[in-house]
Amino acid sequence: MAKSTELKTTVSPSLHPANITGIAGYEEHKAYLQHSVTAVDSAYQAVEHVMEARKKLALDESRTPKARVLMAAQMADKYMDQLQRMFESSWNQLTKGIDHSELQLSKPLEEYAGIGNVASEIRAHLKSMTAGERVKFLGEALERGDEKTLKSVLGAPSYLSGMSDLEQQHITRNYHSKNNPEMAQRVELMKQVRDKLERVKPVLFQEMERAVGANKLEIAKLKAVSSEAEAALILKEFAPAQD
Repeated sequence: MAKSTELKTTVSPSLHPANITGIAGYEEHKAYLQHSVTAVDSAYQAVEHVMEARKKLALDESRTPKARVLMAAQMADKYMDQLQRMFESSWNQLTKGIDHSELQLSKPLEEYAGIGNVASEIRAHLKSMTAGERVKFLGEALERGDEKTLKSVLGAPSYLSGMSDLEQQHITRNYHSKNNPEMAQRVELMKQVRDKLERVKPVLFQEMERAVGANKLEIAKLKAVSSEAEAALILKEFAPAQD
């Protein structure tokens, strides 16, 4: 399907691909997000197509209203099977990308080499501080790009500087993000898009039911009645009567 650019009044705007393409930074990282745009765009167009098909079915007076609903539901089911696979594939790709990037942004640092006892003295200095002072001190070191201080602290066990593992991991994440802003932005974008995919799914189900003109329970009842009717029309072989 061609990408949707026009905003339709008949379909929920929550399904429009602009919800992803309009995110700040999308253009710079679209190679990692295009599959999600395709999934959402396909959902948008599928709902619209079912709605259009239902309008045309309404003109066919040879079919009962219930038969028209069943035909629209069959089309919707085929679309939903495709869309489920597309959404699952996109979600998995995003998750793999996020996990890989987070691993890169959280990897431990190697201790700053060639400074003798200075690294130990830096850690001892931080250990003597309160938690608030330590956070401020390391934040300032990060701002000015003080590699000596940061690697002396982040390249050694956290307790040597009086920090918890969680505190050290947080500062390490900030260090990598500052040194690799492109990756940091990309992982945040992937998280945003994955969150949007999660929020789009229930909207898609609601919109598809609206396009069909019946909810799941109503369609299930119609299918059951239709199956019984079809079963009644199957020719049976009758044994000749015995005298």
